[in-house]
Amino acid sequence: MRPDMQKRSNRQVRKAKRGVALIIVLTSLAILAAFSSELSYRAYVDVRTAKNLERQVQAYFHARSAMEIARLVITSQKFVQQILGVMGMGGAHIRVEVWPFASKFVEVFSTGQLAFAGVPVLQLKDQKGVGVSEGGFKVVVTPEDSKVNVTKVLRPTDRHNLLLKMLALLQAADIPGYGVEDRNSTDLIANIIDWVDADDNKTDIDSNGKITEGTGAGENVPYDKYGYKVKNAKFDSVSELHLVDGMTDEVYCKLSKAITVYKTDKVNVNEADPLLLKALICNSLSGVDPAVACGYGAGTGVGPGPGAMGMAGSPVDVAVGLIEMCRQIKKALYMPPFANPRAFVNLLKSLPEPLNQMLPIDGRRLLSQIGTSSRVLRIKATGWVHGTGYTMETVIDTLGDNYLYWREYGSSTQE
Repeated sequence: MRPDMQKRSNRQVRKAKRGVALIIVLTSLAILAAFSSELSYRAYVDVRTAKNLERQVQAYFHARSAMEIARLVITSQKFVQQILGVMGMGGAHIRVEVWPFASKFVEVFSTGQLAFAGVPVLQLKDQKGVGVSEGGFKVVVTPEDSKVNVTKVLRPTDRHNLLLKMLALLQAADIPGYGVEDRNSTDLIANIIDWVDADDNKTDIDSNGKITEGTGAGENVPYDKYGYKVKNAKFDSVSELHLVDGMTDEVYCKLSKAITVYKTDKVNVNEADPLLLKALICNSLSGVDPAVACGYGAGTGVGPGPGAMGMAGSPVDVAVGLIEMCRQIKKALYMPPFANPRAFVNLLKSLPEPLNQMLPIDGRRLLSQIGTSSRVLRIKATGWVHGTGYTMETVIDTLGDNYLYWREYGSSTQE
């Protein structure tokens, strides 16, 4: 081969090799870039996951701190009462409830400061164990005693009391087709009784309010269309009422805040829902037409809203509005709205004229249904760090310090 041709051939071979090497280098760089991007993304995900887990753990212990502080305050009730007794202030008609202060104690330990009406009055952040550097926690305590117990139906007197309270609630809610004289109301109450009682006999309530029992398995007949039978045991939760025949969505939405499935007796009027207050008052009127005094059939429902506060609506709506105003003022000052049941009755009897004359109260009947203390409390403790939250919710029987319900769940935002 001629020398010039040999040189040209060698140059072409070297160029081809350089082209292959360039392709290999570029391919290697692309693969390394993909690996680097994947490793970077995985590292980012791992860091974010670890950070979220860290925040979740912090939020969990924030919520636990709130729960323990609240529980400690609540369980101190008996000691507070003993101290008041020693001071001569703990008589049978005087009971200072300490659970309303649980949220304030939790707030102090969370924020590191003591504030009233949003104004800081004492800084405690320098104190060890007070205040958190990230996030925060809070607690909400509500008494189940401020509601109607739908599981207390074993004795005839219990069933009769439930009938009176539920009829009054249904009437106060002003739901079409569920008035005092409507068969839907008594059928629903009878079905609630059948759901809880241990037998299979169908409960019936006549037009005079007399509760009777049939024979056989008649209570399961309405449930054949649903594919299940009555429970014949106590409700586990208020939402279980959805399973009772006759419990519509509208009825449940209006009554659920005024109903409990835990062991309670008299209704705590310091905390009861305005709808329940209206029901209790209307159920204790004497010598007046409830349709006029309570505004039944007018489609107003309960009236502690703007209309009632503006002295409009039925007489009971106006009374409930005034009571609600009184309760909110007292609570803002960390004072119990009513020291005892008699104080609630006295307020109704001392309403300004002509309101007091339009609402003649049967004091004895009302006193048999109401109270001003709480035994069963629902505690909802929430902790959060940035956008991560955790909630613990429990129901506690303070008489024996027993937990009746416990639930934990996480959330992405502060509740």
